[in-house]
Amino acid sequence: MNTCDRRAVLKLVGGLSLLPSTSAFAQDAGRTALRIAMQDLRVELDPLHPRATALVSFRVLESIYDKLFAIDYQRDGQIRPMLAESIEALDSTTYRVSLRKGVRFHDGEELTAEDVAFTFGAERMLAKDSPGFGVGQISFPSMSTVRATGRYTVEFSTKAPDPVFVKRLTSYGAGIVSKSAYLKAATFDQWARAPIAAGPYRVVEAVENRYIRLEAHEGYWGGRPPLKGIEFRMVREPAARVAGLRAGDFDIITTVAPDQFDILAADKRLDVVGGDTMSFRTLVYDSTTNEVLRDPRIRRAMNLAIDRKTIVNSIWRKRISVPPSHQHPAYGALYNPDRPIPRHNPEEAKRLLAEAGYNGAAIPFKTVGNYYTAELIETQAIAAMWRAVGLNVDIQMKENWAQVEDRLGRGVNNSSDGTYYPDPTASFVSRWGSQSNFQRGGYWRNDRFNVLETTLLTAQDPAARRAAYQEMLDIFDEIDPPGTVLHSLGEFFGKRANIKWTPTPTGLMDFRPGAINV
Repeated sequence: MNTCDRRAVLKLVGGLSLLPSTSAFAQDAGRTALRIAMQDLRVELDPLHPRATALVSFRVLESIYDKLFAIDYQRDGQIRPMLAESIEALDSTTYRVSLRKGVRFHDGEELTAEDVAFTFGAERMLAKDSPGFGVGQISFPSMSTVRATGRYTVEFSTKAPDPVFVKRLTSYGAGIVSKSAYLKAATFDQWARAPIAAGPYRVVEAVENRYIRLEAHEGYWGGRPPLKGIEFRMVREPAARVAGLRAGDFDIITTVAPDQFDILAADKRLDVVGGDTMSFRTLVYDSTTNEVLRDPRIRRAMNLAIDRKTIVNSIWRKRISVPPSHQHPAYGALYNPDRPIPRHNPEEAKRLLAEAGYNGAAIPFKTVGNYYTAELIETQAIAAMWRAVGLNVDIQMKENWAQVEDRLGRGVNNSSDGTYYPDPTASFVSRWGSQSNFQRGGYWRNDRFNVLETTLLTAQDPAARRAAYQEMLDIFDEIDPPGTVLHSLGEFFGKRANIKWTPTPTGLMDFRPGAINV
């Protein structure tokens, strides 16, 4: 977009909406309810709820919420209108959105500009005392005001020019909610367990640590949903998910481990889909409360000791890749193909440990062991690589993420950085930046990194953004590492062979019309 043109209309490529083909609407008979086994569930179903900021939540929320715009991964990965019809840049910080007419919420009420303004407004997200402020500042740090200017027109203002503002409207936290239904709930937590939105499926029931049940939203603007309903069941153990799929208890299972690929491939009734995603599997270091990790030389040594290629080749059977740092080719002009993958140099790691005067103090490595694919075996492999250079690593098995993230005794833990639109602001800044839970939670801070972040967030010149981003990667990789990228976030799903479906490149599950055929 050329922000110098004050009346420039953002021409969304092709001008197409996410309406499915006519054939998708014709499948009236024989709809089934899908049963999906997942490693974890969060019953707080508002994307701005702090407990909902996890991949397992994003996968469920994709069926409940629609946004103004979406990245169309079924076609060409471009931005397409969804609940909106168009967007116009009035100047470098003001945007006018025209809404689709006749959209119905799950309760039958029509979606209007008042609902959109409330979704992003002060009472729910923009005010510091609003329940969604913390998450909202991660997804929409530039947003200043939003107001309805007509029944179907909304005007957004940003604090400063934002080169990716339209992309932000496709990200998590951007699902539109019903203002009237929200205001009827006694508390934010009560609302989050039974939200009213405009996606293809509506919430029926959510039971902690057991299941979440959805049913088709028959008034869905995008056509009749292809499934009668969806039941997400929590099954923590990977082997139990595989056994349930083979026994016919589930139709799809998430987070299939590499050592289960052959078992599923041998069963002609089943198959495995997925692979590399646009997201990143990472490690997090606490360099604030952990005295050993305060020295950046220790953290640099830890990164140098990890043999990522061996992990990918042996554990993952070469089915995923090691990216050149925290970047992806989909970032376009900001991507640097000449940046090397994180280095493996055990001898340099030993030298840095000696230089830092490391005395063998234990470094806790907390893990739940089964949240990420192959999490436990990767944790053990990485700990062995660290021990080989002289680090004293203490693997600590925890029952849940609250124990992992407990400020007392933090050191290292497993993590992932989801990329939900193609730009480093989607995952790199939101995960490691000044407003991220990581920095605000007291894990790490780097003033130069945060200065560069401002350029990445606001500069209109792609060259300036690229220079800032690449210097931030230098800090991340070599100078003052807050963690490290291990490899792409590999996501594999087991499913019944007669289900024609694949996950999105972001690792999410889309069950809208045209996305699945049972």
